[in-house]
Amino acid sequence: MKFKRVQVEKGIRQIGPDSWEVQVHVGRDPLTGKLRGVSRTTRKGIADARRLRARLTTEVAQGKHGGTAGTVSSLFDQWLATSERLGRSPRTIAGYRQKIDTTIRPALGALRVEKVTSHTLDALYGKLLDGGTTPATVMAHHRIISAAFHQAERWGWVDRNPARLASPPSVPKKELHVPSPAQVRELIVRAGESRNPEIATIVGFAALTGLRRGELAGLRWTDVDWSDSSITVRRSIWETSTASGVKDPKTHQVRRLLLGPDTLGILAGRWERVSTIAAQTEVPLSPNAYVFSPDHDGVAPIKPATITQAFSRLCRQAERAAAERLDISVADLPVAERWNDRFHDLRHYTATELFSAGHHARTVADRLGHA
Repeated sequence: MKFKRVQVEKGIRQIGPDSWEVQVHVGRDPLTGKLRGVSRTTRKGIADARRLRARLTTEVAQGKHGGTAGTVSSLFDQWLATSERLGRSPRTIAGYRQKIDTTIRPALGALRVEKVTSHTLDALYGKLLDGGTTPATVMAHHRIISAAFHQAERWGWVDRNPARLASPPSVPKKELHVPSPAQVRELIVRAGESRNPEIATIVGFAALTGLRRGELAGLRWTDVDWSDSSITVRRSIWETSTASGVKDPKTHQVRRLLLGPDTLGILAGRWERVSTIAAQTEVPLSPNAYVFSPDHDGVAPIKPATITQAFSRLCRQAERAAAERLDISVADLPVAERWNDRFHDLRHYTATELFSAGHHARTVADRLGHA
């Protein structure tokens, strides 16, 4: 004969001839919104069921039975939305989303958030490494997972961040590539003789100021103070595969840079050229014209990707020229003749030259816009 379950008192019901089930309300699931509870059974009688109910009630009050039945996929959706709301760069968000959608979500998305352990993550990292993913890329995925679960911990969705005890691979520190003054001069000369000579202005200005690629693209003529020989870095242009826009400089540091005669001369030459073109085409410059713009009126900034592509072409040309001069293949070029085609390395050049000139580390960091 089937036993009829009976509610004995609040939170306790008898479910068998000698067994009782204890249920304590936890609250609503922060992800799904559904009511949640914790339950236990005992065969030691109603008195033990009451003691069990009291213990569970205390544990719930202490937050020991929080968490969520929601999935990792839903956690990442909310974490991305929060990151956007907090002002993270659209380019950064796009990078997060690409890694989440292509790798992390397929592997972990269906799991309940509270079921993910450090072993779960270590197994994922091992699988990625075995599949040929580089340690640096695995570490990038680990940082995203760690950040999302750190937020989940702060929200009370998990008791602890499983990534904290995970073991991502160590990443060998890359050797910092700093171009020599001779290399920078060669690139500027080569750029001036190219099909896009204005890139010479960009390379020279970047090498002397240390501006980031997006900051160069975001510089307007209204940011130039000719009387004070300075510029103010107020914005940066961001770009993804599907969109672009304007944002604050990295670390949100609006900064003023004094310009030396050479740097000011580069800027003056650029102003003379754009003014001449505007007069010849009878297209007046926009009041908010960008310094580096593909348009005669300067209304739109140069795209950061355009700078990268032009710089990469110059680097490859310089390497081919060096290989021809030494009568060897590009692959056999010595390190001193190689060009790492990262536009960002011009910032390393700027920092090195500033340190060589005796400037203090804080001064260099402020000029480069470091936090």
